[in-house]
Amino acid sequence: MYINPKDMGTEYHIDIMIEKNIIGIDSEKAKERVPNTVVFLIIIIQGYPNVPPEVLTKSNFCSPSLMDGRDLMSEICPNWTAKSGFKAILEGILPFLSRVINAKGYKYYGCFHLGATYNLKNFDNMIVGKYI
Repeated sequence: MYINPKDMGTEYHIDIMIEKNIIGIDSEKAKERVPNTVVFLIIIIQGYPNVPPEVLTKSNFCSPSLMDGRDLMSEICPNWTAKSGFKAILEGILPFLSRVINAKGYKYYGCFHLGATYNLKNFDNMIVGKYI
């Protein structure tokens, strides 16, 4: 796991890069569709730690893709409090990845925030449909 922080003025962006070999992946088919490195973006916004950060993915590791700007914080760290801290997010990412990659069928993950900006380049890498 590698961490790359960036000061964006009013926000603080942190890229978390996770190598595929440390993710618990059950099937060979799932291993084929997961990239060698899965990248998450943590956006720490004004009001942190009272306001939880946003967690987005910059990698396509499942279908349908979660790389569309949805906030995955509620899935990764569902019991966030101001005392939780950054460590709780890091501890929640690997179990979340394993759960999503190994899931049978589709479950809706995360939420969208009104007024959020989305990187439309991500849609070029999306896979439409369902893996069987």
